[in-house]
Amino acid sequence: MYKAMTTNLMVKSVDKAMAFYKEVLGFSEVASVPGKNNELQFAILSKDQLMIMMQEKNNFIEEYPVLKTPAVQPSVSLYIVVDNLEALYNELKTKHSIYTELHTSFYGAKEFAITDVDGYVLTFTERN
Repeated sequence: MYKAMTTNLMVKSVDKAMAFYKEVLGFSEVASVPGKNNELQFAILSKDQLMIMMQEKNNFIEEYPVLKTPAVQPSVSLYIVVDNLEALYNELKTKHSIYTELHTSFYGAKEFAITDVDGYVLTFTERN
């Protein structure tokens, strides 16, 4: 039986990605694994009911060679359901640039999006 799914993002720098998720979005560090040169190679972050993992590109490829790529190329977006969408939008636009302004999508959801330091698109929505 499936119990949970957690995204593991390939990132250029776990330290920089973790700083973004902590400073801009308010995530907290759950665990991290140091690598060479005292830089992190892996981290787990959480906020409320969300959890996200991030892994340094070369370390990720070493573990999963099929993911070999010359550069981090985001090919997924994260779709995040929140309470009080407009308040979050107003807060985030003071901290970070908005990628897609607050709008109603073609499928009827009110949403907006930002990008993280590696180019992953994070879309925020609120259930009616």
